[in-house]
Amino acid sequence: MKSFFVIIFMWVFIFLTISMSPKKHGSYIHWDIVKNRLINHPELKIIDFETGASWDVIVGNENILGSLHADVEPKSLKDYEKSIQIWGGTSWEPRAVLVRMPNNELIAASMHNMPHAGIEEEPYLKLVKNRTGGYGEGLNRDYVKNNGMSGHVCLHFLGSKSHKTNKEIVAHQNAIKIAAHK
Repeated sequence: MKSFFVIIFMWVFIFLTISMSPKKHGSYIHWDIVKNRLINHPELKIIDFETGASWDVIVGNENILGSLHADVEPKSLKDYEKSIQIWGGTSWEPRAVLVRMPNNELIAASMHNMPHAGIEEEPYLKLVKNRTGGYGEGLNRDYVKNNGMSGHVCLHFLGSKSHKTNKEIVAHQNAIKIAAHK
């Protein structure tokens, strides 16, 4: 019986230690600064703020300096599967994330996991029909091939905006604040 209580005490101690340990937060940096660091399709590590799970993405924007946010894609099929696992499927629901930049800096961000505006099997920027997410005809915005995902997902930073509305998306901005501890 004594060993039973010792085991219970150890589990409670471990649970409290893990749950009470402070979460790491990212820098709260404006999109106008961040986008200058995303030229030439860099690889980024995305860290889910809640679970700590991570996966790699590649920035796909052809003109990041003129863009309103980053369009990213999982680097590999394994990375895509990791994102699917975190969201429980594909979803427009923003999640607070930390972005590990190529220089190792950690920046607060938000992203969704709904692939859109591309076709995996077609060349990047080719005029295509029936792009994913109901985006119809337009330039194929699927930059990374053979990753299991058709299209891209959106990665938002402080002050970034929607390509459709040219306005900040409140849910993304709120998630960024969580990741930055603001």
